[in-house]
Amino acid sequence: MPGSPQTVAPLPKYYQLREVLREQIELLTADQPIPSENELCQTHGVSRITVRKALNDLIHEGLLYAVQGKGTFVAPHKFRVQWAQETAGFHADMARRGLAVSVKVLEQCVIPADDRTATELQLSPGAPVVKLVRLRFVDDKPFDVATNYLPAQLFPGLEREDFATLSLYALMRTKYGIQLDHGVRLAEAAQCSAEEAKLLRIKATVPLLVIHSTMYDTQGRPVEHGVAKQRGDRAQVEIAVVAAK
Repeated sequence: MPGSPQTVAPLPKYYQLREVLREQIELLTADQPIPSENELCQTHGVSRITVRKALNDLIHEGLLYAVQGKGTFVAPHKFRVQWAQETAGFHADMARRGLAVSVKVLEQCVIPADDRTATELQLSPGAPVVKLVRLRFVDDKPFDVATNYLPAQLFPGLEREDFATLSLYALMRTKYGIQLDHGVRLAEAAQCSAEEAKLLRIKATVPLLVIHSTMYDTQGRPVEHGVAKQRGDRAQVEIAVVAAK
């Protein structure tokens, strides 16, 4: 009848349990076990099917992970990669959050620019560029493999700097007088290679969050092109949405 109140269907039990567990997970630390399926059944008065569906949803969201024969555990916290990000760089971004960054340099040399790099940096194919490949750790755990290319003409001697301790963007600013003005970043998902899985200490089935970037200085010149391959289980993209004007 018109005007009659509508009956709202109760939320499914697995949904209710999932949201209860979500709140509990926020109070736990990474790799901490959660109660077993039997314990969850008894505590919440639900069936094993209900428990498994709730857990599977949380595993799919990346909040939990299961180990065969051992149980279900809280997944490591994901660090947000800000879509609207300042030009301060990775080290400064993580330091602002109180996170410790360490670096292992995998490759550091001058090479001829391939077609993709030359296009991004507006160079002739084969022009010399500094290539820097680093394995970066956040709080002592591998986070990403970052590869950067910079015009060798703008950064003489950059291939000899100690990037195990130095920030690339900070060095560009302080030693070479390059002031970053803006940049373009593209994100995509990619499959992890066997070599990348070994470096990042993950299974090859874990997806990667790949960030392609090109940074420009205050003169409008492209001064750095990079590709960061980040662990999909530790990184997520934060997109800033603003009102239309």
